[in-house]
Amino acid sequence: MSHELAEKTAGLASRVSNLAITHTDDDSRNLLEIQDRLADLSLAAIVRDLDEEAVAYQKAIKGLNDAIDFIGEADGQIANVAKAITLASKAADLAEKALTSAAKA
Repeated sequence: MSHELAEKTAGLASRVSNLAITHTDDDSRNLLEIQDRLADLSLAAIVRDLDEEAVAYQKAIKGLNDAIDFIGEADGQIANVAKAITLASKAADLAEKALTSAAKA
């Protein structure tokens, strides 16, 4: 059983949280909602037996890596917060799909 999905989901949640505090209004609210969702998904990934070879798992890891790479350390404002929100939200969707697929297996 791999915890890579849990670790990357938690890592992205942390970056999204850091990014949220540097923004205001809708951007901040959207980022905080995504951060909460990612934190929940990270906890769910810890308790699931996940197949690293499953297509949904691989897509989730790629989506998480893409969002992490784009956001970076998120220690300040980034030029395109809308893209960061989109990538983080997509990564959460992919992680959720991987977890759902694992539950059905």
